[in-house]
Amino acid sequence: MKATNANFLSHSAYNMRWACVEEGHIPLTAADWDIQVSGAVSEAITAHLQFNSFPYGNNTGMDAFKKAIANHFNQRKNAVVNPEEVLATNSAAKAIDDVYSFLLKEGDEILIADPVDFLLAECARRKNVIIKRYQQRSSGIDLAELDSLVTSKTKALVICNPHNPLGFVLQKKQLETLSNWANDKGLVIISDEVWSDIVHTEESFTSIRAVNSKAWVVYGLSKGFGLAGLRIGAIIAPSEEQAELLSEKQGYARTIEGASTLSQIAATAAMEKGWEHTQEAVALFQKNLEHAVLAFNKSEYLNCEMPQGTFVLTVRHPSSWNTEMLCERMVNEAKIHVVPGLEKWFGPGAVGSFRISLATTPEIAAEGIERICDWMNIYGSTL
Repeated sequence: MKATNANFLSHSAYNMRWACVEEGHIPLTAADWDIQVSGAVSEAITAHLQFNSFPYGNNTGMDAFKKAIANHFNQRKNAVVNPEEVLATNSAAKAIDDVYSFLLKEGDEILIADPVDFLLAECARRKNVIIKRYQQRSSGIDLAELDSLVTSKTKALVICNPHNPLGFVLQKKQLETLSNWANDKGLVIISDEVWSDIVHTEESFTSIRAVNSKAWVVYGLSKGFGLAGLRIGAIIAPSEEQAELLSEKQGYARTIEGASTLSQIAATAAMEKGWEHTQEAVALFQKNLEHAVLAFNKSEYLNCEMPQGTFVLTVRHPSSWNTEMLCERMVNEAKIHVVPGLEKWFGPGAVGSFRISLATTPEIAAEGIERICDWMNIYGSTL
């Protein structure tokens, strides 16, 4: 795997990353690649540029993109998806927002994990949808806890699979149990499967669409293919009719919404020709994670578990420590940036932790891990 040019990253990699930190600092923050993507991506974009023309594309997505998404899920995620059920979106974040807008109204309730990626809660808050949180563990999700949260206002169970930031992967039997429960309660399942290309378990990833034809899936190309800056995602609707209804309500047919044609071309090439590259990246990220888990668990003050999926790692620290102050001191004294486990990022359940992203080179990962461990050895007893 080739590292991305460091000078390029220092000027171009934003969202708490290299372009946002001082020289000599290491940002293990936002979940974005520091390695080059598949060459097939650039080749596909270059081939399109030869025409020197940029016409409007299909409002709901290029046929080739929709077909590539369907094939990707059917062949690699044990799903049953038709291209007509797919909509191309301007990022996975926008896909979440559009699905919420289509399915929910002000005052409705949804169930989401605690902790979990902030976007799943943020998009709900922006629509005045009530958030109720459940715990997710390596063993799965407790139905009794879900039962205790459901009211007449509850409309959806939202799952993040693989889970960000804890890295849990829901297996097929667990998904079947959740699907049966949701059907009995009359709830729709919304599954965030943005991380579904980054799995470290022996069992292959299973999409919710393998067990529940009524579920909605949100997907993106940033984690598995390194295309964060292209902002390309997808919605997989339960049916072609539902896809058309969402498209109409959210304004796709009137060009209010939609995804860049160039981004779709890049994503299509990545899925069709870049999967081997992704598998090499996953192997690299897994080694980085294993190194970090081994190092942190040797520390007197830190502990963590190897994630089943994702390339991020949740690191727990003593509950008496102030997480925000800890992370600020690591920036100032160790020149290392992490994502603090604050409620605004992940929910109340993240308190007492920080998250690091290890989609980087072995050298940068090792240096970042060493800085954290060395700093803990020096200052841990004073915190």
